[in-house]
Amino acid sequence: MKRFERLGYLITELKEQTRDLGQEEADLIARCRKGDIKSYELLYNRYSHAMYHTCLRIVMNAADAEDILQEAFMEAFVSLDKLKNAAAFGGWVKRIMINKSVNFVRRHRKNWLEIEDVELTNIPEEQAFDESEFRGKVDAIMEAMGTLPEKYRMVINLHIFEQMSFEEIASVMDTPSSTVRVQYLRGKQKILDRLSK
Repeated sequence: MKRFERLGYLITELKEQTRDLGQEEADLIARCRKGDIKSYELLYNRYSHAMYHTCLRIVMNAADAEDILQEAFMEAFVSLDKLKNAAAFGGWVKRIMINKSVNFVRRHRKNWLEIEDVELTNIPEEQAFDESEFRGKVDAIMEAMGTLPEKYRMVINLHIFEQMSFEEIASVMDTPSSTVRVQYLRGKQKILDRLSK
């Protein structure tokens, strides 16, 4: 019985802490809207590390990722008045980072392979393998991903690391969702083939 009481107490504490964090973030954004430089710095420091890695996984170049990070935060800070829900700041700035990163790759990379037209009925839904094992080999996968064509690498990054659906990726990349699925399956297969060597 005491164990359940303790669990109930811990859940209540966690909810209060989460509420407090949301309120703290809302307060920071309100101060940013009033021009408080320290609040901008605090928001930047809270999100920049994770956002940098989001950019880096997409553009695969540290200097480019840093540039995109700065550019995206500038856009986010200038556009704070457009943000309707302060609690959604993290997701909002992440979407800006992803869009800027994808657009950067589109503008600067000319070596994208075009996907040949395929009969979608010939593509298996999922190959039989352990998805958790696939995710567990992140270092080897990241190395293998570096050898993939840009579109495959980008789709896999957005789907696995950014948890975006195929439809969301299709929207960001301005590509049909069926093509995104094909790119994901082919990229995943290329990674698995490389890992099995």
